[in-house]
Amino acid sequence: MGALLWVGLKLKLGVVPALVDTGAQFSCMRLDVVEYIHLRGEECKFSPCSPTCLVADAVRLHVRLLNFSWDHKFKVLSEGPFPAILGMDFLQRTQMRADVSSRTYNFVFSSSSVGSFSSTEIQEGEGPFLQCLCGKVANFTMLAQGYPKDLNQGALLVEFPSLLPTSLGIAKCTPYDIELSDTTPVWSPPYQCAPPKLQIFKQVVNELLEQGVVRLSRSQYASPMFLVPKNGGGFRMVVDYRKVNLKIVFDSYPMPTIKKAFEQFAGAVIFSVLDLSSAYFQIPLTPRVTAFCTSFGLFKFSRLPMGISVGPKV
Repeated sequence: MGALLWVGLKLKLGVVPALVDTGAQFSCMRLDVVEYIHLRGEECKFSPCSPTCLVADAVRLHVRLLNFSWDHKFKVLSEGPFPAILGMDFLQRTQMRADVSSRTYNFVFSSSSVGSFSSTEIQEGEGPFLQCLCGKVANFTMLAQGYPKDLNQGALLVEFPSLLPTSLGIAKCTPYDIELSDTTPVWSPPYQCAPPKLQIFKQVVNELLEQGVVRLSRSQYASPMFLVPKNGGGFRMVVDYRKVNLKIVFDSYPMPTIKKAFEQFAGAVIFSVLDLSSAYFQIPLTPRVTAFCTSFGLFKFSRLPMGISVGPKV
């Protein structure tokens, strides 16, 4: 993760640390910061969300960076890890340009004036509240920079061998059993395949056999398979399970939502993304209805495959 990019946003009473976030559409200010500014006598122009609402929906403040100043509207947030956020509305209006590699910024209309990100810019005599805000943000930055900058895939493999195996993983859970509405088998003949693609078919199936994802079958069920091109090149094997899907009885287990996942991020300052070696074939399965047919044999999945309606979605 890159270090946090923040600046000291200057007001008459002092400096408020503000995160520069190009992913934010609007600029924001935390409620406790707005209250502090208002109580200290700073000029604030509030925009109430309703006549009976005690909390402002937005506040207009006079702010300064380097030697330039603007009146800008900030939406008021009840909470958040950063006291203020400078979103795209602020960056576009001020024509601010960020250089991530050198951790500096300037403005289109004055490229010679250069500022530094993650600088506290605290002055003597500023109140303890603002001192505390900048101290907490500085700690966030130090934490983000405390991880090795030369961290690479090899180092991760050495440190976490059980979490990053070279072979396909499998979830530690009870094998999933697909329940059908009736016991009448469904069958379809294999799709026609040109000789060049047939070799790819055999190679893909052999790899799945070696990984234990599929095995030979003598089932009454048979669904045809075909190849689809991958975005990054090559082909992916897909089974046409439409006849089987019509018979599947769905569980009513509540699925997690993105909103619930985001609720767990409160207070987090470091984020990373690791891609699975395969988005499928991770969940063990009782393979009684997953048989698929090819011109060179009948096979069945022992892991939950793509194409099945109760399988993973990506």
